[in-house]
Amino acid sequence: MKIEVDQYQLIRNLHTVKGKSQRYIARVLGISRNTVKKYCDGAAVPWERKTPVRKSPVITDEVLAFINQCLKEDQTAPRKQRHTAHRIFERLQEGSMLQFRT
Repeated sequence: MKIEVDQYQLIRNLHTVKGKSQRYIARVLGISRNTVKKYCDGAAVPWERKTPVRKSPVITDEVLAFINQCLKEDQTAPRKQRHTAHRIFERLQEGSMLQFRT
């Protein structure tokens, strides 16, 4: 559920000015108590979104090329002989392309 700026301002106003409890605000507005708490504390604002930045240490260019090769082979293979995600994973493990970090 996306909280708009006007709802954020209403949450902050109800909590700081009128002294209403977070549970009351959540019940009246139909919003999760966790969301109300986050906005009452000022820990987050709805107009600032964090963009996730993840780079998988497991999916290297070599692994990606292998997966693409498997999928390319599957285009001509009969339906019952195509790779599943689990089978590709097993083949990657057999070839020791995957190195798990602990």
